[in-house]
Amino acid sequence: MTNLLHPTKLRLICLFYMLVLLLSFTPFCFAETGVVPRGIFLATHQPLSGPAQEFSDIGKSAQAYFEYVNDQGGIHGRSIYLKIVDDQLNPEMASQSISELTVKNDVFAVFSSVGSKTHQAVYPLLKQQGMPSFFVGSNLPEWTQPVRANVFGFMPTASTEARVLGKYLSGKHAGAELIIWYAEKPVYLRAVNALTNNLFGVSAKLLPGKSGRLTAEWELINERQPDLLIALGNFGDLMDFLKASPNLNIPVFTGHALADSRLPEWLSAVVSAHVRVLTAYPLNVETEHPGKKLHQQVLNEYAPRLNSSRWTLYGHAVAELMIEVLKRSGRNLTRQKAVIAAENINQWQGKLLPPVSLDSRNHLALTSFRVSQILPGRVNHLSDWIDGR
Repeated sequence: MTNLLHPTKLRLICLFYMLVLLLSFTPFCFAETGVVPRGIFLATHQPLSGPAQEFSDIGKSAQAYFEYVNDQGGIHGRSIYLKIVDDQLNPEMASQSISELTVKNDVFAVFSSVGSKTHQAVYPLLKQQGMPSFFVGSNLPEWTQPVRANVFGFMPTASTEARVLGKYLSGKHAGAELIIWYAEKPVYLRAVNALTNNLFGVSAKLLPGKSGRLTAEWELINERQPDLLIALGNFGDLMDFLKASPNLNIPVFTGHALADSRLPEWLSAVVSAHVRVLTAYPLNVETEHPGKKLHQQVLNEYAPRLNSSRWTLYGHAVAELMIEVLKRSGRNLTRQKAVIAAENINQWQGKLLPPVSLDSRNHLALTSFRVSQILPGRVNHLSDWIDGR
């Protein structure tokens, strides 16, 4: 005689197998901090107010690009939400704001935070919580050299830029004599070493820049009459040096700090025409660049009060890279998967960015640049992409 299951037991067994089947096909059957079935929550600290508030356009532009992506369906069905906290570029404010935010809210990762000292203040908390820092807006080499497990940098280090310049000059100006002027700070002394290690067939003499001696330094440069000049320093160092030039008549090569369409307004016409800078994403005057066109479209629709600038392009570019990381992380998003996805980006190039390559030994995004000349209303690119790794 056949044994028949009681109807109640049969229903329970059927229900059990239906649940197993549903869970096996459900992509949202796990819990990760800052991730919900329809959203991913990111945070950033930036100076929305105070003397450095110009940098706040980075976060606002990134937010606009995320909204644009959300309207295209998001990432694997999830929308990206970015919470921007105002730190006024003050380390104590940054630490307090991020601490309060992460305690009260679930945050998946910190993204594109701006400032060296401010992120240094925030980092211990993020490390304690196992929260990744994607594409820090700081050129401190300490973020990526040596590699930190959950930290990725965006801005190039001085040594990365120096290697690009060395490779370019070795290929284009073999036999030339040059002077390397550099701000006398440890980070730029290391950059000088990186530069000279990549100079071949070029004769170089060093000229350390000392406070209060710009006139004497320019007299020495004119006396030696080099074929080329390299200037290494931060934005303020370089602007002071170039503005002190009595009559510049040789090419001056420098890094990414002066890669701004406003350069011809900041310097005299004679000086700016001789300056060669490193560029990554397009400049504001490159209105026919496809990426720049998309950028303007995004701003018009999602941030109409925001004027296109170097900083809005930066924000769009770094957001584009973050989107690529999240796409590669898959539906079952975790922090570990996002880190692994970032470490497997190889020669990827978005609408705005140069080729980006990241791996377990390199967590720095911007390593490839072009040598460019910025003129009123236009840009001349003098090289293809050169990798400074």
